[in-house]
Amino acid sequence: MAGNKAQVNAVQTKPVEVSQQLQDGDKFIKWDEDSGVATPVTLKVDKFGFYLHWVAQNEEMDTLEIAMIRDTRTGKYAKIPKVVMLYFCLYSD
Repeated sequence: MAGNKAQVNAVQTKPVEVSQQLQDGDKFIKWDEDSGVATPVTLKVDKFGFYLHWVAQNEEMDTLEIAMIRDTRTGKYAKIPKVVMLYFCLYSD
């Protein structure tokens, strides 16, 4: 043994900074992969970065804890919607 001194490993982390734009919310399309249903929503992130909140046009609200997200995909690995109109809504910029 190398001695009786206890080693302390401390890691300091900075608080998450959520941009004001994400806190205020922006327009997104919530797409359900199983049913293929696309819903226009206003998506917001709380100021601490713990929750996603979205409100659909019919005023239906939902919340998702960010820690529950287990997979995200972008680019060629993201599944592209087969509905042509939805494809153009998502990728027209």
